[in-house]
Amino acid sequence: MTIELQQQLTEQLYFLDSSPTRFSINQNSSKLNNKVLGQSMIFDVSSEVEAKKIATCIRILLHDTNSSHSLLGQMNEKFRIKFIDSCTPNDGRLHSMTGMKGVKAIDKNQYFGLVAKVNELGTLIAVPFFTQHLAHWYSSYEEIEFNDWWGKVVISIEGQELRRKDLILTVANKDGGAHVDRNQPENYRLAKVTPLSLDVNDTDNI
Repeated sequence: MTIELQQQLTEQLYFLDSSPTRFSINQNSSKLNNKVLGQSMIFDVSSEVEAKKIATCIRILLHDTNSSHSLLGQMNEKFRIKFIDSCTPNDGRLHSMTGMKGVKAIDKNQYFGLVAKVNELGTLIAVPFFTQHLAHWYSSYEEIEFNDWWGKVVISIEGQELRRKDLILTVANKDGGAHVDRNQPENYRLAKVTPLSLDVNDTDNI
């Protein structure tokens, strides 16, 4: 491991660490603009667009092609380490950070495995798992090999699936992380525009 590669790794980890902080600067749903359940995604410059920087950092760290090599690959670490899989089971629920039970997706053809629900001033919003996350919760997550982690299905809508790799590379390569391409995959487009519908205590008005 060269000093230069180590410095590059330090910089990428800095970027990754700073993005969640910026995501959660605003602490209410009107400013944070997370996906309000039952509505399409809304974007705010200081919050959700940080996902584009996160995706680009992950691409730099992990994505190998014939013409470019990932940073962790160059450091011979990519297949030596385990990856924490925070993706929740595809069991018809949008999981809660507070462990609230009995919340089911109205549309059984929806699955968003990387977000949780939080009650913010009476409004249910979907947030990344790092929001309000407690350190000891990580012990419940499985540590898996890179290829299993990279290929895990994290979104499914109407039978159209997005693996973790698909999501990261589409955001980085086509939706403003490092490049912009109007021709985005249909499964990714659906993930951006599909409302999350939940049934809370037999009430379907969220």
